[in-house]
Amino acid sequence: MILACVCGRRFRIPSDSEPRRRTCPQCGGVLQPEGEALAPATDINVLIEQMRVLRDELVTRDRQLRRAQAESTVLKAELDQLRARGSGPQGEAPPLHPPQSGPLKLPSDRVSLS
Repeated sequence: MILACVCGRRFRIPSDSEPRRRTCPQCGGVLQPEGEALAPATDINVLIEQMRVLRDELVTRDRQLRRAQAESTVLKAELDQLRARGSGPQGEAPPLHPPQSGPLKLPSDRVSLS
């Protein structure tokens, strides 16, 4: 016996199998014997409009992704330049606070408590 779905897929099952309600693994629609009339559960125009909206959404997100990737590439290049400029002879990054010679000095408007 061959069962058909509204989405167009067909499935072969043994003729002696139980006549329980089966669903399509692709779309979830009800499988019926191939000879019976199949009618779509929703209007085809609604599906086409939904596909157009989804396509437009994908195009918009693809453009945003491409812009973000371009910006990321520029930022990575700038980061590499900064690392190359700031690296010492051993290839290490410079310390955040350079060492000072002598004792630390307080700002002029503060008084030492010692």
